[in-house]
Amino acid sequence: MDDKKIIDLYFARDEQAIAETQTKYGRLLLSVAMNILHSSPDSEECESDTYLRAWNAIPPTIPEILSAFLTKITRNL
Repeated sequence: MDDKKIIDLYFARDEQAIAETQTKYGRLLLSVAMNILHSSPDSEECESDTYLRAWNAIPPTIPEILSAFLTKITRNL
């Protein structure tokens, strides 16, 4: 699924947005977290927290580049 459709799901408050985000970007986010935390359980929790933060941020924010938006959240966590 393309990023525009995923963002539309967030705006519709459809929980499928989380599943689609995880399918498309889960490995990327886990990799970013692992490079910082060096712990699998902590990295998995960080990945999950990223989805929650994205869920709470995407309306009203409209990310131009979804992958950059999500990796920034992951790095900040």
